[in-house]
Parts: sequence; structure tokens; C-alpha cells
Amino acid sequence: MERTVRVAFHTLGCKVNQQETAAIEAAFVDRGCAICPFDSVVDVYVINSCVVTAQAERKSRGMVRRIRSRAPNSLIVLAGCFPQVAGEAAQDTGADILVGSNDKAKIVDLVMNSLQGAEKQALLVSPLGDGVKFERISPGIESDRTRAFLKVQDGCEQFCAYCIIPFARGPERSLPMDEVVERAQQLVARGYHEIVLTGIHLGAYGRDLSQRGGLAGLAKKILRHTDLLRLRFGSLEPNDIDACLIALMKESERICRHLHIPLQSGCDRTLRRMGRRYTTGQYSDLIQTLRSELPLIGITTDIIAGFPGETDEDHMQSEAFLREVAPLRSHVFRYSLRTGTPAAEMTGQIPETVKAQRAVRLVEVASECAVVGHKGYIGQTLRVLIEGHAEGVLSGHSSEYVYVSCDGPAELSGSVVSVHILSSDEKGVYGRLVQE
Repeated sequence: MERTVRVAFHTLGCKVNQQETAAIEAAFVDRGCAICPFDSVVDVYVINSCVVTAQAERKSRGMVRRIRSRAPNSLIVLAGCFPQVAGEAAQDTGADILVGSNDKAKIVDLVMNSLQGAEKQALLVSPLGDGVKFERISPGIESDRTRAFLKVQDGCEQFCAYCIIPFARGPERSLPMDEVVERAQQLVARGYHEIVLTGIHLGAYGRDLSQRGGLAGLAKKILRHTDLLRLRFGSLEPNDIDACLIALMKESERICRHLHIPLQSGCDRTLRRMGRRYTTGQYSDLIQTLRSELPLIGITTDIIAGFPGETDEDHMQSEAFLREVAPLRSHVFRYSLRTGTPAAEMTGQIPETVKAQRAVRLVEVASECAVVGHKGYIGQTLRVLIEGHAEGVLSGHSSEYVYVSCDGPAELSGSVVSVHILSSDEKGVYGRLVQE
């Protein structure tokens, strides 16, 4: 009797990477493999890498070294953005199999061939030029037991000055609507109440297809052909949120009242240098429109500290603007130099100590905004997807992506319930379960 191959996974980076890892896991399970914890000794380790920051790249390198030290005879696969943009450096890690961003569907075959005696070392990094297709890995598209991430778009053609992702992910491409709907139907049949649509540039969905309607059209089709309770959008660029999308969110309560809209800087001079395609005035107008049309909407964002050439005054403008738009949650990043991007060649690179100080200040402003924003939900009744239960306390996220907790029985885990909000803090809100 053949021994079952044991495989462990570790994912760095974005929600798209996480969804792809889930799909690769499912492909291994289909081949009779067992998925094990990453800290155990197994036959195969798969690291789905990220290079959006230098720290993410270092983590990928370090992960390979640590695995090789504790499991010298195991097969190590290093996949994704790191091998795609830095092939030689990825090879230097000592990983056995290197796979690029659009070749992940081939990982199982490469691993099985290696385990069966084929040459152990393998390199598969396809160029991401014009004509590259959307890669279908596997129908294994869930990420946990309550919320599913469904990748519908890949690639980016924005080429922001600081960002390596267009080189790591290639041109924009989309999964056809009918296939998205089919996968959504599968998830609903498995009992998922919420699906998050993800993509590298999600707002560009459909631009490469002959089908019309874009992201809003896709959302309408999913709602029309499934009984899904909640559909959530992943990160959307400010320029991609139009009147059609806002109208759809307003008319259908099945669309989550939450948008993650990257800001990156609250200073117009810095936004221009970054190559971002909006001004602070346009961003502010968008947030005001959203809050006017959808009063309880949750807004979350990303912001970068210490972009090259950013002066103290520029940073202070960013702080002030972040406080003005007051997102519920802000992911603060220190600028990370990425070789091959325009920003890497800019003068006025900021010392790491200054970046750190500015990041701390932005985190403090973000915390202030969270406290104020969460207070606004006191007295409201929110619909909450219960994701956890501990010592008689239920926890989960509302449609607005507010973290909610309340007393309740464990059997409500995985369901959507109503919670009347009584208090709040920086982390989220607390309430009373409403009997239905």
C-alpha cells in the first residue's frame, strides 16, 4: 500500500494569494494527498510567496532556510511573485521547485514527478506578456468555514511608481462571468453565506472580455443566479467605484456595505509622484458620496509612510487627510524600495528611522479614526456573520466589516444573526443578540 503524501502550505501576502493556496491545496487533496500543519515534518512544503515589500521577500527566503534546516529531505516548492520577478535570487534560496505567478496549476504535477524519481530541481516561470490567460487552478476556492474568497481577476496595468506587482502578476485578465457564477453556486451549495470577490486589480474585471457590465454586472449575475446571502468586494481603486456600482450596493442588501479603497497618501504632491490617478479632493468627494448614499458603510484603506521625496509637511498633510476621511481601519505600510520600479530610482529616499516614526504617527491617527467610527454604530442593529465562539461569546464581522461580539450559543457559529450594538472601542463593537 502506497504511503499518503503529506503536504504543508504557508501563504504570504494578499487575499488573492490566500485563495490560490486554497485552490492548490484542493488540487493536492484530489490527488490523494494529506494537508498537514506547516510546523510539522512533511514530505512537501509549498510556500506561496510575496514581493510587495522587501520584508515579504525576506520572509520567503527565511522560510526556505528554516524548512531545509528542520526537514533536509523534504521537497520545498517556492511559488508565486518572488520566483516571477527575481528568479536568480529565488534559486539561491535552495528551494527544489520554483513556480511563477501564472503556473501554480502545474505545482501538483511537478511535485508528483519529483517524488516519483524525476529530476528533483525544477524551474517553471512563464513570461507574463500579452496574451497570457487567466489561470484556473482548481475548484477548491474556499478559505475557511464561514467566508469564501473567489478570485475573478488577475494582473494589473496601473504601474504605480512604488509597485512591483504589475511585473509579478502581468496584464489584466478575468475569469468569464459564467465560470464565476458556477463557482459561486458551488460555494453556496457547500453552505457558505458570504463570498468575497478578489483580484489584483478587481475594478478592472471584464475589461479583457467581450462581455459587458464589468464588476457591477458580474455582481448582479451572481445575485440573480444564486441564493447567496452576502457578496463582498475586495480592494477597489478609487477610480473604479462608479455610480453604477454605488447604485447596486444601495438597491441590494445582499451586497456588503463595505469597501476597501486604497489611499496611499493624503498629499497631492506625493500622489502625483506615486503615479496615482486621483487627487485628495476626488478621494474625499467619493467618500462623501458613499456615506451620503450608504450611511452605515464601512470604509477601510491602505496608506504608505515615507515615500521618496515626502517632506515633513507632506506627511503632516497625509495625517490630516487621513483624519478627515476617517476610515474604520487603515493598513499602514512603510515605503519599501523595490528594484525595477520608478520610485527606486527617485532622489530623496527617506531614512528607515524617519519612515518608522511617520508610520507610528499614521497608526495613531488610524486608531483615533477607528474609535470615532465604531461609536457611530452604537444603537444600530447589524447583521453579523458569526466566525468564532469562545467561552460563551460569539464574534464575527458585519456587512460593514465591523468586528462584532456578543453573548450567544456556539451552535450559531457560521450563521448570520442580528446584533443590537451597545458599546464600542478601537477594536470593534459589542452588542446583544436579537432573537429572530
